[in-house]
Amino acid sequence: MDVQKDSKRRLNLIAYVCYFFTGALITTLGLVLGPVSAAFNKDPGFIGQMFTLLNFGLFVPILVGGVLMQKYSIKSLLAIASAVTIALTVVLTVVPSITLFGFTVLMIGAAAGITMAVGSYLVVRINPDPKDRSSSLIFTDFFFSFAGVVLPVILGYLFKHNASWLVMYFLMSAISLLLIVLIAKAKFPTVEREVKSEDGTAIKEPWGKAIYYVCFAAFAFIYAELVFTMWLPTYLQDAVKLPVDTAALYVTLYWGSKAIGLWLNHYTVRYVQLRTFLIASAIVGTASIATIANVPQATVIGVALVCFGFFNSGIYSGLISYGSLQVKVSPPSLISTILTCGSVGTLIFASVSAYIFSNYGLHWALNSSVIVYVFALIGIILAGSCSKAEELHGKLGL
Repeated sequence: MDVQKDSKRRLNLIAYVCYFFTGALITTLGLVLGPVSAAFNKDPGFIGQMFTLLNFGLFVPILVGGVLMQKYSIKSLLAIASAVTIALTVVLTVVPSITLFGFTVLMIGAAAGITMAVGSYLVVRINPDPKDRSSSLIFTDFFFSFAGVVLPVILGYLFKHNASWLVMYFLMSAISLLLIVLIAKAKFPTVEREVKSEDGTAIKEPWGKAIYYVCFAAFAFIYAELVFTMWLPTYLQDAVKLPVDTAALYVTLYWGSKAIGLWLNHYTVRYVQLRTFLIASAIVGTASIATIANVPQATVIGVALVCFGFFNSGIYSGLISYGSLQVKVSPPSLISTILTCGSVGTLIFASVSAYIFSNYGLHWALNSSVIVYVFALIGIILAGSCSKAEELHGKLGL
């Protein structure tokens, strides 16, 4: 069905809340790590390993997101994700055991995977124009980062005043309740299906090498960013000797500058080639993250965090847009594939970086993000070198 203007506004708002939900869960892992470890009397490395359950939960729905959206309505998927989050938060509050905590983070991670897959597809589906799609994806990603601005400040304040670690999941339930209210009267578009020939077989448009480079870059980018944000609070407290509330403000500084970058860059991509935007942003991002990880001076880190957040802001959503434009019609399976590759980074970052931390220390745990970020830059350059987007859609800001 065609998406009317009033319906498009509500669908965009739903996509924004979907991204805010996932951002709230992911961007606060480093801050929740300490309180959860203290509550269950476990080593931070152990809890870091447990967060792999969350990442696995996030990964699976994104992996099969294209199939889920073909089989079930988008409204049903979002309703189930929201209801599961609220129900498990209630149960965890009543029975706060380490086993139930593991199950809860697994299932809430799955809920976040659904919201991420649905939110991304909605934006692609209701924005067929290449410029609008790139701009809208970047602006939607703003709400992921906006969660990273708001939640660390709230949690930093609450944890400083001895609030329970459960407050994080109360906030997730509140977001879920908002999502239920929004989807109640929403009219969702139909999910695009594969074109079939007269004999009933699916006609598959070849993806090309650029999509696979985009997928690799998405994986490397997500892994690097999540490792960086997970260990940044510990690095700021242990290496730079900042108190916990100041470290939380530095985390907010990163997400705040990223949110500003997303806000501004959703205009930038209308006037700058998307390929140029991605490569230039990744180059500045590489220099910034390397500076942060290897120059333990508060002032230098503050400046580098602003640069890293701003130039890092539009890369992931830009990659999704660039990948979707490598074909004439973007099916859910293509968006799901790019998100899946990014989610592999989400799946392994906690366990791999926790292993590096336990065996090689904080310095290399943080610097592993720098190394992988360089791989993301290489992937972006390779994707740009063999892109079909410019040929298929014209220049149009690509």
